[in-house]
Amino acid sequence: MSQVLRSIGMILGCALLLASASQGAEPRTTVTFAPAVAGRMAAYGEAERATLESAVDTAVQRATRQVPLPAGATIQVTFEELAPSHPTRAQLMANPAADPTRTRFLGGAGLTGEVRDASGHVLATVRHRYFPPTLRLASASLDPWADARLAIDQFAIKLAAACRDLKRS
Repeated sequence: MSQVLRSIGMILGCALLLASASQGAEPRTTVTFAPAVAGRMAAYGEAERATLESAVDTAVQRATRQVPLPAGATIQVTFEELAPSHPTRAQLMANPAADPTRTRFLGGAGLTGEVRDASGHVLATVRHRYFPPTLRLASASLDPWADARLAIDQFAIKLAAACRDLKRS
């Protein structure tokens, strides 16, 4: 029995080492908001900032997971434009007439990203913007950031493609 427990312990230890090693290889992603967007965050609710930062971080990590990047590479992402598809909690509290399901906006995001090496030199710059052209073409999701999440995912895919192109150069 103790031999089995020791073997399980060794397997778990190896798994933790592999997980930490792969996490260390991921680039550090920093998310910022352009002044115009940062000024509107109070209306959207400051708690939404963390939601959006997490969405960017998750999308970028997922998209670049299989892309070899130089050691020490960092990714700086800036929201240049941002609008929710449905009212956020703060907007609903500020306007009781707004309906969380029926009130809709042309939401989306415009993002700019820079991949930098360990010395701070810009290796790649990626820009992407997505806002549906009409409300009929907007996301059916009730998530306030549904169309912004589409923009974030599309941006992350473009960023990963730019990073793959770095290796060919």
